[in-house]
Amino acid sequence: MDNTLFTWDELSENPKTAPKKLLNAFKHAGAQIVASWVEGKIKRENGVSYRQICLVFADSQQITLRVKQTGDVFQVRLNKKVMALKEQNDIKQAIIEIIKLVDQNTRKFQRTLTQKRISLPSGMKSTIKRKEIVLAEREKELDQRIEEAQAMVSSLLQGVSA
Repeated sequence: MDNTLFTWDELSENPKTAPKKLLNAFKHAGAQIVASWVEGKIKRENGVSYRQICLVFADSQQITLRVKQTGDVFQVRLNKKVMALKEQNDIKQAIIEIIKLVDQNTRKFQRTLTQKRISLPSGMKSTIKRKEIVLAEREKELDQRIEEAQAMVSSLLQGVSA
């Protein structure tokens, strides 16, 4: 890609944000990015050294841009799946293409999120059983108060009729 939005030197580790020019380009193209960061650790895969820029969109989908030392984005991953780009030589067209990929994948992504089974962390117990116990105790307490109130009413009625 013809990369004019960031350089390799700007990709030092930053857990808070990606390069501002890149974020602005995504925002101008219509993307809602809620989180971004640069992984500063240089990784190596298939003989290529790279750093990663991660972007999280409003619907929780994640784009990972893998950038070579020359500053070229050589791989784009959408939710950990490698995506092919047609417009890889023009960064602005590539950004538009990435946003279209995210939009096209939204329905599928949301469906898979609803189907994922989430297990409770260890040590945490289901609150349904606890709520049942608390509500049963509350019911007993209220029944007791009702009996007391009925006894008071009956004693008051006996006092009035006497």
